[in-house]
Amino acid sequence: MGVEKMVEMKILRIDAESGDFNIETLDDENVLGPVDLGLKLHLERYNTYSEDPFSPRNVLFLGFGPFALSKIFGSNRVVAVFKSPVTMGLHVSTMGGAAWNLARAGIDALVIEGRSEEPAIIFVEGNGKEVNVRKKTIKLDYLRYLFTPKLGGHYGTLALFELIEREYSDFISKNKARIVAVGPASLVSRSGGLFSKVPGSSSKVIDSAARGGAGSVLLRAHGIAAIVMGGKVDSPRRDQLVNFKRIKSRLQDRLGGSLLSIIMSSTKKYRFEPSLGTGGTFGVNYIHYRELIPMYNFNSIYYGLEVRIRLHSMILREFWSSFQKEVFKGGPEGKWATCGEPCPVACKKIWRGIKVDYEPFHAMGPMIGIFRLEDSAELVEEVDSLGADAIEAGHTVAWIFDMIERGLIEPEKLGLPFRPRFNPLSVNASLDSHHNATLAKKVLLNVYFKPENDIMESIAKNGLRRTALELDEEIPGIKDLLLYAPFGDKNVGGYMTPNYYWTPGMIAPLYLLGRYWTNYTPTFQDPEDYAEISLRRAFLEYSIDNAGFCRFHRGWMEKVLEELYSIIGVDVDISEHSKEGYRKLATYQKLARAEPMPWESSKAIDLLATIAAEVGVKEWAERISKNAEEGFDWWKRFKKKVDEILSL
Repeated sequence: MGVEKMVEMKILRIDAESGDFNIETLDDENVLGPVDLGLKLHLERYNTYSEDPFSPRNVLFLGFGPFALSKIFGSNRVVAVFKSPVTMGLHVSTMGGAAWNLARAGIDALVIEGRSEEPAIIFVEGNGKEVNVRKKTIKLDYLRYLFTPKLGGHYGTLALFELIEREYSDFISKNKARIVAVGPASLVSRSGGLFSKVPGSSSKVIDSAARGGAGSVLLRAHGIAAIVMGGKVDSPRRDQLVNFKRIKSRLQDRLGGSLLSIIMSSTKKYRFEPSLGTGGTFGVNYIHYRELIPMYNFNSIYYGLEVRIRLHSMILREFWSSFQKEVFKGGPEGKWATCGEPCPVACKKIWRGIKVDYEPFHAMGPMIGIFRLEDSAELVEEVDSLGADAIEAGHTVAWIFDMIERGLIEPEKLGLPFRPRFNPLSVNASLDSHHNATLAKKVLLNVYFKPENDIMESIAKNGLRRTALELDEEIPGIKDLLLYAPFGDKNVGGYMTPNYYWTPGMIAPLYLLGRYWTNYTPTFQDPEDYAEISLRRAFLEYSIDNAGFCRFHRGWMEKVLEELYSIIGVDVDISEHSKEGYRKLATYQKLARAEPMPWESSKAIDLLATIAAEVGVKEWAERISKNAEEGFDWWKRFKKKVDEILSL
């Protein structure tokens, strides 16, 4: 792979049962960052591919890139690597900016082993010379009390944040520490996430690593409810990164212009796009993707252009315009924020104190028949309090609404008091939004706080795929309403619901989904071509995460990533290195019996046919529409090409 010098990685290993810890240093020419390291530990040391995701041996790995704490913008992402209780294979999830605080402990990675008998909070403190760890237990009954919804007060993840900030304010202040915590979804379901916010901040900017169920692993496999970490280290661990003027000069030589100007130009979507008059993922996506935005449980793929245009107009008028007026009128003061690290992009757009991003607001918005931002915002706060994956939660609510709307199941059987309003042809934005939001909140609490009937309990306990397949045996057609990519056979039960893009890339047979490690543009091609493009993007995304960078900076950072490694004395062919890393990931998934499997839901085949028709690839659209086997043939050829490229 051409690596000429290794990246030294300092790993803190914590035994959750005893609270004991030790530090080891790893020098490995194949390890350039946290994805490499997490994968190596899971694949070679702990062999977690043969473990249940909730086994104490399924270590939770949190790591930082080699450029953390430097003045290079976007370099402070936290990377979680774990065997997922959702996909049943290895998953990589990231959290914005938190390494700016966590890496102050003076380490590169944290590994949680074993299981605490009682729920616990782990405190990690570094002074530049040594690292200390303390474990504080918290009674399960009290944790459940914190996780219980309350009138007029915070609960769940937010209540746990408040408790830690109040009780351990001296530790947090002294160490500029940051909290990573879970919520009730991690206690009862497979899809609980890791959540974090800047301590002491009045802003409701909450960052998460939610896809794949890392929070559920932390709490249910290890008994840890929160990690609080910081210290006295306030500069990069690598001496070559201290002189930013020198770094800036080298990057400008490579980029051919002012570093700040190039960064601002390449990240304008996330800050402010002058040509569109808006910014951030929420502001831009609705303008950019227009009628290609998936709505109503992805059923919009079946709607004619006229209906989709009408619904998109409603989104702009009723949903998007309130955000646009309040966030962009008068400039960024108090309305634009960062994830916690110094960064000029200020991608977090704050609407009435709440961070607004496309994925969670769409999940709790048009995906479930809600078109008022106020209603969506309340539900997003509910999801954050529950500590759940918002994208998964959106699919859950939408699937349940769709079942009821089609008369396949009565709301009473699901413990719901009334039917949703889920007909796009008779939508009333104001009435439907409030009505559906009220019902959606009941679903969320029923799945991610306290399941009160067999179906909701199955979703929490077994996940959407197994629940859909079991229900389909009793009520044929139910599984075809759910859009997901299967991993492993039915006994393994792994799956991933797609991010909200009308594209084959989000459900294609790749070895890691649920992230942007794919081609997620609304396009369609022959499977071999699509596989090549998707894998190329996956390798680039691997390299971004492995370096600990925010993907919002990919426009400039990908061009200089090898130069950045060269600055710290590592000469590497990033493309080849990432390809080899992805190949190892695929090897793990095979060992875990969680490799991609053919689609089980007809909606997946329909997504393929409809996007082919939408972008004018008529031959494939007609072939798949006439014969579903043509869709499976596309899947098989795509998978075959992926494995050929990876030499599997």
